[in-house]
This record gives sequence, structure tokens and C-alpha cells, in this order.
Amino acid sequence: MSKGSKAASGRATRICGAWDVSALPCARCVGRHLNLCKPLDDKRLAQLLSFGGPRVWAKGATMFRAGEPIGPFFKIRFGIAAVFRILDDGRRQVVALRAPGDCLGYLEQDGAYSFEGQALTEVEACAFDRRQFDIFAAQKPDLAAATAEELSRALKRAGQAMVVLGQLKSTERVAHFLVEIDALYRERHVARTPLSLLMNRNQIADYLGLTVETVSRAFGKLREQAVIKLVGNDDVIILDHAKLRDIGKV
Repeated sequence: MSKGSKAASGRATRICGAWDVSALPCARCVGRHLNLCKPLDDKRLAQLLSFGGPRVWAKGATMFRAGEPIGPFFKIRFGIAAVFRILDDGRRQVVALRAPGDCLGYLEQDGAYSFEGQALTEVEACAFDRRQFDIFAAQKPDLAAATAEELSRALKRAGQAMVVLGQLKSTERVAHFLVEIDALYRERHVARTPLSLLMNRNQIADYLGLTVETVSRAFGKLREQAVIKLVGNDDVIILDHAKLRDIGKV
């Protein structure tokens, strides 16, 4: 397929090392009006994309690893990813879930990635070389402000997750998790019924700081209280949104 036909099918193309503004892959991206991309016009979006561009990962694939030299960071276009760290005892602690419009892989420590990223579904994301981006953002006050706001929002969500782990009991944690996932999907226009968790019980246990058995019992209690209905292994129908929010309230 020629470059022209790729552009006609909606795929962005490079022209002389830059991106063709008329073929930017941004029009249908939910993240176009969120965080980093929000203050940029098409010309500056083309510059931003020149620092990397779209990439795709299969379900379960590693996007980046903690401790590896910092490379690109990513903004998700489609799919769901998990950010996690490996504890000293080998267990995995999921610290955040990232949906379309979210960024991940930006935090670093001593020039290396601070966390690991994994595609929970097939993921398509725009990659941005970290060093080139930092130079670009330093010259664009509105982009620098949007970057700072996104980091602040991510830290706020991480703080909320710590409150959940510190204050809520097991069933309350699972209820809060379901409310969080439902709200995230609705905010990013990927809501669906039933609610696809895209995480198995082991991954949910990692995220909530619980054992797999405790997570399963919590789902069972919520089902017995007619708050949710379980569909298969990974899907949930929320029957009583108000009660679920009340149970999972911090």
C-alpha cells in the first residue's frame, strides 16, 4: 500500500521526516482534547508526533520495564494498560490503570523507568521520546502547564489508591474498584454493559492489595447483596450503582 493510500485510510504519514498535518491520527482520538494534546493546534501536534508516533502492543505485552533506561513515554489511543512495580518478595503491585487519553511511562528515577507498563488489552498509543519532548515542552508554556497538570492528576489518583488500601475493608475495596472502572470508562467514552474488567482475579488482587481468595469472596458478597451480577470470569453488570458507590466510598 502506498503512503497516499495509507493517508486516505486514516493513517498518518511522514513527509520529509515530519508528519502530514492533513493525515494526523488525532481526529477520532478521545485524548485529542485531554492533557498534553489539549493546548496544541494541528501544526504543533504534528511536531509532537515527530518525536515517535503510533505504536501497537498485543494483549499482555510489556510496554516498558522498571529500571530500563528511560526512552519514550506513551499516550493511549485505544485499550487499557496497567502500571505496576515488582515488590521485594516477587509479588506484583498494580499502582494504576490507564485508559484512552491517559499517559504512562513518564516517571523516571536516575534516568530509568520508575515502574513497568503492561497492555491489559490490545493497546495503541502514541510514543514520545522523553528527551525531545522535554525540550519541546520547555519552549511551549501551555504544553509545560498541561504536562504538570497531568502529572499532578496522576499523583492525586495514586494518593487516592493509597487511601483505598489504608482505610477500606476488602469488600469496600472491590466496590470502590468497580466504581472506579465504571467511571473511567464512562469518562473516556468506552463504557459498556456488561462492565469488562479486563483484569483477572490475580491482577485485581495485586491492584487492591488483597489475596485472590479474598477478592473472590468480596465479589460473592456483592452478588449476594444484589449489587452486582457476575457474567463469566471477567465481566460484571452493576445492578445498584448507588449502593455500590455507598459501599466503596472513601
